[in-house]
Amino acid sequence: MIGYSCPPLSVRPFHEAAKLVLPHFELWEIVSEADHFLPDIEAQARELLDTTHLRLSVHAPYSTVNLAAFDECTRRHSVRVLCDTIRVAGRLGIGPVTVHPGVIGPIQRFDRDRVARLTRKGLEEISEAGKEHGVTVALENMPDMKACICKTAAEMEKMLEGLDMGMCLDIGHANTTHQVRELLGLGARFVNIHVHDNDGTGDQHLPLGKGNIDFGVLRNPDYRGNHIIEASAPGMEEALESKRHLQRILG
Repeated sequence: MIGYSCPPLSVRPFHEAAKLVLPHFELWEIVSEADHFLPDIEAQARELLDTTHLRLSVHAPYSTVNLAAFDECTRRHSVRVLCDTIRVAGRLGIGPVTVHPGVIGPIQRFDRDRVARLTRKGLEEISEAGKEHGVTVALENMPDMKACICKTAAEMEKMLEGLDMGMCLDIGHANTTHQVRELLGLGARFVNIHVHDNDGTGDQHLPLGKGNIDFGVLRNPDYRGNHIIEASAPGMEEALESKRHLQRILG
């Protein structure tokens, strides 16, 4: 199913955002941030599910959490926030829940091995929370930015090894790291796909067709997950342009 996600919507009241999405999409990936933090809007999300055709998936918080925080208080808080999101998703019967790996901050850059170890430790707890609450969890590959890990297929494969967790392929991110072909090789793990365009020089989140990504590589009869159009602005015109573009490609 083709769905929609838009981080700027998370600072609008939930019911206003829902009204924007409802006429155009059957699936909305809520960005669980700000006014859309899932534990805070559980009742509103339940009402939306009960009274409309809209299906929901979740992008877990990422702006104020860091699984690779070196101080234990912040790291534990980050894991707890993500597990709370998964717990509520389980009560609502929605998913998958897509999560980001840890972030390389000003101090973390001096010990990148510890960043990977702490991220893996947090993901192990998050994976257990997913199993406990019956929620599919997906780790997302990151763009070519200094603060990011899990940018390549090799990094993703190593981080996910042995975890009961899927993967969210972000093809826009993959284009910035020139890893599209390599990351597609992990297709057996895909449970979610984020779709947006760029010219390969940065994570630009352009409408489909405005960059240089060949979205034809997403044609895969064995894939049963969602394709989520990630829009950079809440206006629907570009999102619907991307939706039509993707429909033509996927058939």
